[in-house]
Amino acid sequence: MTMLAQPKMSSLPIKKWIDDNPDLKLVQVAAQSTRLYMLHLLLNQKMYPTQLEKELGIPRRVISFHLNALEKAKLVESKFGLSRDSRPQAVRYYSITPKGKDILQMLLDMRKK
Repeated sequence: MTMLAQPKMSSLPIKKWIDDNPDLKLVQVAAQSTRLYMLHLLLNQKMYPTQLEKELGIPRRVISFHLNALEKAKLVESKFGLSRDSRPQAVRYYSITPKGKDILQMLLDMRKK
């Protein structure tokens, strides 16, 4: 019985393949579980980081890290506005972009297969 040789990861051009395909880079950014959930939350409403923190139950610095990655990939965008709290304050609202919606839908469709 002969065993097939397993390719070494270093011999696979996966990183170059992802780097050369902009949509795959977006999928790589969006597919992280916390970011995927953030995109889902932003699908029907704009939210500011404190709202996301309450919804996700993770520290604000982690929320900011993920929002920065999503915004850099142009999957979300931000605008300043006033919070809807009892004492309104200036906050940065995040909303999903059309490209973010497309990537989210593609990932959700993949899940169904």
